[in-house]
Amino acid sequence: MAKKFIFKQNQIIGAAAAESDEHFLSQCFVDNGSIDIIRHCNDPRHILIGRTGSGKSAIIRRLVDYEDHVINIRPESLSLSYIANSNILNFFTEAGVKMDIFYRLLWRHVFCVELLKERFQINTEEKKKKFLDIIWSITSNNKSNENALEYLKKWGESFWQETEYRIKEVTTILEKELKASVDGNIPGIANLSGTAGRKLTEEQKEDVIHRAQEVVNKVQIRELSTVMDMMNDILLSNQQQKFFITIDKLDEDWIEDNLRFRLIRALIETSVDFFDRVKCVKIIIAIRSDLLDRIYRYTRDPGFQEEKYRTSSLDLSWTKKDLIEVLNTRIQLLVKEQYTNYQVTYKDLIVEKIGKQEAIDYILERTLMRPRDIINFFNTAIRLSDGKPTINKKAILEAEGIYSRERLRALYDEWFGLYPNLDNFTTLLQGRGQPFRLIDISNEELTENYLRLLISPQAHQGIDNDFAKMLFEGQIDIDTYRRNIVQILYKVGLIGLRTGSNLPISWSHISGAGVSLSEISNDTRIYIHPIFNRVFAIPLDIDIETI
Repeated sequence: MAKKFIFKQNQIIGAAAAESDEHFLSQCFVDNGSIDIIRHCNDPRHILIGRTGSGKSAIIRRLVDYEDHVINIRPESLSLSYIANSNILNFFTEAGVKMDIFYRLLWRHVFCVELLKERFQINTEEKKKKFLDIIWSITSNNKSNENALEYLKKWGESFWQETEYRIKEVTTILEKELKASVDGNIPGIANLSGTAGRKLTEEQKEDVIHRAQEVVNKVQIRELSTVMDMMNDILLSNQQQKFFITIDKLDEDWIEDNLRFRLIRALIETSVDFFDRVKCVKIIIAIRSDLLDRIYRYTRDPGFQEEKYRTSSLDLSWTKKDLIEVLNTRIQLLVKEQYTNYQVTYKDLIVEKIGKQEAIDYILERTLMRPRDIINFFNTAIRLSDGKPTINKKAILEAEGIYSRERLRALYDEWFGLYPNLDNFTTLLQGRGQPFRLIDISNEELTENYLRLLISPQAHQGIDNDFAKMLFEGQIDIDTYRRNIVQILYKVGLIGLRTGSNLPISWSHISGAGVSLSEISNDTRIYIHPIFNRVFAIPLDIDIETI
């Protein structure tokens, strides 16, 4: 069969991004166990966490194949830029007023409306009237639901408008109430804007915070809570009928970072609240692990308990068996559409060994164990096998070089938010032997490296740049700086660490656990990930330990 099949350079086994991969994804989806977890409304895990390319979006897109009631909310469609551009809200935020309760209110409001519209299929005026009649018959003799009815009545027609409209209206009401809380009550405030909020005296800030925080803290939380209770007790009481709300693409630039982090944290808190109170509803959030790190880092305040949300998280991971299945199902579809129904696997199409190693193991070693990696590597190898029936050793090695450079650029993009100067530190890995010790990164190399960063006009503000400044200003010594830089390189997946002679190599993309600074010593062995061997000019004839 293999002799009948000839590769063409424009063939692929799928696209890197799920939204561009519908043809293969719809027929070749491989479940690593995550679908069953997120479909169970009694399982608290609903926050899909993974690095870019780990399959978060694919899982969300496939959920609609399993469930009847899936509501997708796109962050960019929520008109949250209206909040970001509000002079009034910016004034109070800069003054120190915490808006977190208001942000949670927004998410609650959006979710309640979307769920009721889906549950009662409210898409016409007649159906809306029928729904309100049902609500009235339920609540007319039940005082515990009076507040819920009052909430629905208060919002009236606007309750059923598009989400964008509702967010603007809720925000406008808060703006009016906040403005009224300070108008004429605090001397010296001529206008409300972010700049004016930053220029307030300490006495003015204290007064503004006291007055405004009261307004924020009472914005319809009680009434909206009763709507949630009513949904759980009456409207959504059929345990056989499940409802899912999915939210993806939170890493895109749908709003400026500071507000985006606060809104995402409020989203996570609201999703946990819904799970606790509305039993047949599950809010599925897909979020990149690096973005979640930034959210926890930049929104942390007294009383925040990160571990509380860990029980709601599902970290996506893939085994060798899973990734081989991803590869085989896509190969089968590629061949089937053009040649035969005969069962074809990677063994029919690629050379058996690279040196002494199985070719499939050689390829998988050069991934971060994500579907996107194996798809990209194989696509590159196909392009280099034009006109041939198999992918030979030469094509795999040439593909590795191209793929290695592409993966490094993708890594810079993935971690730019936390470590925007990562490319500066990767020069410390160039041409190293395998493995090398921490102390092998000399003081002279580090000094040249961090000074180059500090004087570079292309340098960006970030955690990595902060360490360089701290070293320059004498806040940390060069040994601490060395360990911090290596910890960053480990976290992003560039290197693995062996912190003890009797311990295995630790890779962040496999263990998921961090390596603390106290575990990193001068004798710590550093292993450059095989995916980057070519781009860092690591000799090909060395014996690289398997992952």
